[in-house]
Amino acid sequence: MEQRLKELLDSSMKADSSKTRMGMIYAILAGPALGLALGLLGLMVGKAPFNLEYPTGGWAIVEVFQIPFALLAFVVFALCIGNWREIGRIWTSRIAWWTLFTGTGGFLGDICYACSVVLIGGAVAGPIGGLYGLVGAVIVSSLYKENIKRWSTLVGLVLTSIGIWIVLGGASLVSPTHGIYMLVGVLIIIGATLTWGMENFSIAAGTDLMAPETVLFYRLLFTLVIGSILLYVLFPVSRHMAALAFADPKLVTFGAVIGFSWIIWMLMGYYMGIAYAGGVRGGVLAGTFGFFFIAFFSMTIYNVPFSYTVIFGSILLFAGAALFVTEPKELLASKRN
Repeated sequence: MEQRLKELLDSSMKADSSKTRMGMIYAILAGPALGLALGLLGLMVGKAPFNLEYPTGGWAIVEVFQIPFALLAFVVFALCIGNWREIGRIWTSRIAWWTLFTGTGGFLGDICYACSVVLIGGAVAGPIGGLYGLVGAVIVSSLYKENIKRWSTLVGLVLTSIGIWIVLGGASLVSPTHGIYMLVGVLIIIGATLTWGMENFSIAAGTDLMAPETVLFYRLLFTLVIGSILLYVLFPVSRHMAALAFADPKLVTFGAVIGFSWIIWMLMGYYMGIAYAGGVRGGVLAGTFGFFFIAFFSMTIYNVPFSYTVIFGSILLFAGAALFVTEPKELLASKRN
């Protein structure tokens, strides 16, 4: 009997290990999609019609293009694979509503990112925004009683701090503003990391009991409704922006690229990465690796002035964050159990 129990435990551990590795792979592979989406967003905020209002033109892109096209892509995905049935499960689960409430707050991070890009550019906002994975890891580890107090964590914090310092040092080369405006942009994106960090934990908690798709649909739907109402009420000029944007087929195509690429990262790297690999491993990799590509794509295919300083600082950020997920032989799933 004891031998059989041991075999079952070993089999369960191997299955959990495979699931964790798969989640980490998802988080890494989805990184370029985020760079493609938000790097393009950073390029569009400085162009008409989104430069009519400063700095909320970035918010308009999120509500006019990013969220609607992402929602459309998700609905098509859910219908094709049959996961649309999972969407209704939220009505029968209390944890789902708590998760939705916390996760929907993540749209504040989306808005903050879009506004900060106007002030400091995607090449700077991207690497700093990637810190949300570390914020989420700290929250998840604290509430799940997961021990991350290791030598690698300390080294990771040191590398992360150095990476941020180097990125900020190169900001003067790639940021469209300087002085107090650049400082405000940095503070805004730091605020976004706190919101996303809480969303990271809500995903980790909610997907323990339900499929990631269950909450993601409502996260997108509520973000579209709430964000659009706030945008149109607080910034009436956004209505004019939306009309001009949808009248230009080229801008609509760019908007579709942003929305479709962003939902690939949200579904594959963010929600599934965290659901499979946990809020520490999945969240850190989805955040730092994905946001690294925002900086990289911004300074390559999107023609922001190239800075080796920012690239080097971003690499240090990712290296430091990766040390948070190095924990041989111990699995997040077994700790939760």
